[in-house]
Amino acid sequence: MSNHTPTNTNDDDESTPESDEQDGHDVSDPRPLTNLTGFKRDQLFVIRKLADRNPHGLVIKDKLDCYYDEEITQGRLYQNLAELIEEGYVEKHPLDGRTNAYRPSSRANERLEEHYEWERRCLFCDRR
Repeated sequence: MSNHTPTNTNDDDESTPESDEQDGHDVSDPRPLTNLTGFKRDQLFVIRKLADRNPHGLVIKDKLDCYYDEEITQGRLYQNLAELIEEGYVEKHPLDGRTNAYRPSSRANERLEEHYEWERRCLFCDRR
């Protein structure tokens, strides 16, 4: 499981500091979690919110069901959890023979904070 910080892999982006400055984009600006679907992002936020309780899948599902208009199937939940684990955002820890707890990785915590900061700056036009 990798805890590296993702880098921009967009081959079309050959921007230089000068072009970033012209576009109003500073390379130190926080970046949104654009490589994840909204559902995966929501799962990460819920897992982080519940991290001190070692949430298992059905606890995460119940919390997400509170926020979504439609019921979330277990298939959708666990498929996306498996992908988040594979992508290094979530760590799975066995609680007993059948149940696993899910916790955000350090990479997930960093990227969630960066995403939150990006949203905050967009919403409040903070140009730090």
